[in-house]
Amino acid sequence: MVLLFTLACRPDDLNKNFTDYPGSALRANLLYGEDGLTVEACKGRCQTNQTCLTFDFKAHGGLCRLHNVTSRDSPSDWSPKRSKGWTHYQRSCNSTFASHDNWHNLLCESRVDCPDTNSDCLSGRCLCRSGSKFNEPEKKCVVTKLSKWHNTSCTTEDDCDVHHATCYKQLCRCHPGYFYTTQDTCTDTCSTGELQDNFTDYPDSALRGNLLDSEDGISLEACKGRCQADKRCLTFDFKVHGGLCLLHAVTARDSPSHWYPKRSIGWTHYQRSCNSTFASHDTWYNLLCNNKMDCADTNSDCLSGRCLCGSGFKFNETKKECVVTRSCVDWQDKGAKSGVYTIQLYYKGPLRVWCDMYTAGGGWTVIQRRRAYVWNPYDYVDFNRNWTEYANGFGDISGDFWLGLSAVNSLIGFFKVWRMRVDISAGIEGDYWAEYGGFMMASPRGGYRLYVWGNYSGTAGDGLKGSHMDVFHTYDRNLYGCVSSSKGAWWYWRDCAARANLNSPVDSEMFWADIGFLESSEMKIRP
Repeated sequence: MVLLFTLACRPDDLNKNFTDYPGSALRANLLYGEDGLTVEACKGRCQTNQTCLTFDFKAHGGLCRLHNVTSRDSPSDWSPKRSKGWTHYQRSCNSTFASHDNWHNLLCESRVDCPDTNSDCLSGRCLCRSGSKFNEPEKKCVVTKLSKWHNTSCTTEDDCDVHHATCYKQLCRCHPGYFYTTQDTCTDTCSTGELQDNFTDYPDSALRGNLLDSEDGISLEACKGRCQADKRCLTFDFKVHGGLCLLHAVTARDSPSHWYPKRSIGWTHYQRSCNSTFASHDTWYNLLCNNKMDCADTNSDCLSGRCLCGSGFKFNETKKECVVTRSCVDWQDKGAKSGVYTIQLYYKGPLRVWCDMYTAGGGWTVIQRRRAYVWNPYDYVDFNRNWTEYANGFGDISGDFWLGLSAVNSLIGFFKVWRMRVDISAGIEGDYWAEYGGFMMASPRGGYRLYVWGNYSGTAGDGLKGSHMDVFHTYDRNLYGCVSSSKGAWWYWRDCAARANLNSPVDSEMFWADIGFLESSEMKIRP
């Protein structure tokens, strides 16, 4: 049996089956809502609506919410594994894989699957390349002159036969959120240095969030000038009545939940163009491409229409090549900001981690983050977990989480000494820290035994005193009976006298050394 996954599905290909994602939900882009239903009734509402791609259901109250987007379309509104009581359902697709005789708009994995000379595997489907159009009678891509396709008249999408182009208010334009380029193409990325002073306009449309700057009582040209003068400005909205000018540092694609197309009467949305060039063998990084073959480096790929380094690799400016990243230190370039990065684990492949680039010199990989109090119930993460969950990791890498014992073991590799740091906050009592010169962890066979040595330093106290050479315990692997209703998973010795309880089942009973009633904690490591 061959399992296929695709980023795109035509309305005609949608079938009545769903994939469910427990504890997850989309929090915006509501198509329809109703309460007091069964899950089957909710599913039926989505099946009878051809615009419905996903729905969320909560058994308590029978809450049913339909959406015309997927979690990939709206990542900022996607709350996976932390929407308690909700289950997210996504429709399946009745698609088939491309063959030599039947290939157009069917599934593919690479360009090799698309037999036509002028076709390519774009977003997981065989489509004609930019500069060519599918001819239905001949069943092939025929070359067309598209040098003037942009802003020409159209009546259907077929009139704008360029990848990521659309017929918008009877004119061919790039899909909202895509930059029109000097190569007569559309791309979803544009570096600051490539931004042009030209704009594509989208009538009766506007972004209603992510405001960079605003001003009233000015002309369109003055508003355009404000955006051109600010390199952060990617788009702006203008309303003639009142001379209202709103600048944004995001595009419609970056913020789909705030995008109101064709129904913001009186407003016009403007997106900057991009001075992009096509990748060559000698110069390729962050330049335009059609597929991986256009990107010269072995570890590069054509991602979102540009040659970029693959997951777990970064571009080395000096060597002009993609180099592997093993820790947050490898991402620590000048001006690097804290956030989510991808590193390559030994023998396990890529892993998304949170890098702290600010604290104590930066370069720290965060392995635990927990807050005792969260305002939004969707952000709450339960730390009362079993052995498998502590081994594999859980939570939200941008919120509260435990990275996973297995990941940490692979991250540090063999015989390599790392440092450990713990940052805690006791609210009005202040913030404290503890740092250890040596940190290692055994394999699963050794129960993920903890090794800490070297000089302790800090203001928090030595919370790991007595945990050196202790194995990890959870409530279902509780060798000495240390894990209880108030004491969480941790490294324990026979006397259960651990001086830390950062993973306590009870939020209010988190403590480190002699400091109790903690409001937050972060554990982090660095080579």
